[in-house]
Amino acid sequence: MAGGREQIGLGPDVSERQLVTPISSTLITQSAKVAAECGNGLMSFLGGRMRLTDVVMHGYRRAGLAVAALALPGLLAASAVTAAASPVAVTVAASAATRVATAVTSAGKPVPVRPPSSPGAGTGASIPAKPHGLRENQPLSTWTVSLTASSNLLWPTLYSTLTATANMDVGPTPYYLRIYDQTAGAYVVTCASGTTCSTSVTQPTPTMHDYVAVVSYASTGYPPSGEQAVSGEVGVVWHGVSLTLTASQATVPVGAASTLTATTSQDIGPSPFWTGIFDVTTGTRIAVCGSGTVCSATVSHAVATTHEYIAYLSDNSTAYPPPGIQETSLLSFVTWSNLGWRVSLSAPASTFGNETVTATANGDVGPTPYYIEIFNETGTRLAVCGSGSTCSVTFTPTYEGSNLVAFISGDSTALPPSAIVASSNVITSYLRIIP
Repeated sequence: MAGGREQIGLGPDVSERQLVTPISSTLITQSAKVAAECGNGLMSFLGGRMRLTDVVMHGYRRAGLAVAALALPGLLAASAVTAAASPVAVTVAASAATRVATAVTSAGKPVPVRPPSSPGAGTGASIPAKPHGLRENQPLSTWTVSLTASSNLLWPTLYSTLTATANMDVGPTPYYLRIYDQTAGAYVVTCASGTTCSTSVTQPTPTMHDYVAVVSYASTGYPPSGEQAVSGEVGVVWHGVSLTLTASQATVPVGAASTLTATTSQDIGPSPFWTGIFDVTTGTRIAVCGSGTVCSATVSHAVATTHEYIAYLSDNSTAYPPPGIQETSLLSFVTWSNLGWRVSLSAPASTFGNETVTATANGDVGPTPYYIEIFNETGTRLAVCGSGSTCSVTFTPTYEGSNLVAFISGDSTALPPSAIVASSNVITSYLRIIP
């Protein structure tokens, strides 16, 4: 960090400093392209074997986007589809009116419908009655039971049908055929008769659940009393995807355009969800795509301003934030300014401890009312420098990943800060566990 008045609290107020902009006018048209590195692009592929205890999911609107690459080779091959882009072009006028041209029909995708359970089955904790008029018989052989799932890998909100199959009819016996969710710690279905018992299960967001089938008494606990047979575990994965958002240029002249691009690690066409790009500053959706891996919008403003953008994988809705959020991108900032300032940000992609994060401006901010500031997207200001063209800070990222951005702006601890004249690319850095 540069010396002198750049220390926090030591510099005079912006209003007290004389505006001097030592930037050549030619720099206005020579704006550096700043790559907005949003996320690490890893696929959130919650797949794998039938027994999986460590599942890492994306949090809602989380600044640090932790992505789990849990790859089952056979399933990964099916998911590694590179789909054609679904561009959505949007122009934002100075009045903030927005025109959205969707790349897919807005009629909507089919709503997942729950398949029926076995006739007479009791779902959840419900216990169905035994058939009347049947004499209780002692089984002639040892009980066996198996469990299958119609799908082991599917999108959230879609249904997988679980079917338990016993080698004998449980009807004329004191036993029940049941399916238990080991992850949730609850029974999902119980049948009082027959050799099969089925029900459908779903989850609203990416996760994995393990299930087993049992032949037992109708007890509420697990393991149940009177257990005669138990199946092997069957895992069902409701998988997620990674979602990134980048800006072609983080700082542009007033009236110029910057292209926002949201990218998912899988084609969302077969999913019930849409990729939407939102202007956080105005709370409006500026692009929506229902298929492919890429969704884009071009934004422009006729006045000096800074806008904040974010992408969601969610239900198709213009509400901000939209319902049914599955994945959330990092924030991206785009600044429109004719003062010619530019700033970039650099840091190691990963570290085993502390790292140095450096913001670099294209001029000395000392004789101006501006500061170089570095923020964590959690909202914490990490560094502020009031002079020089570089500003550095020693920082320890999180294991989930820390997302950082820099500005040339007024002296402000808020994110985004006040009086922004340039914004940087967003970078993500991870703390590694093993050297």
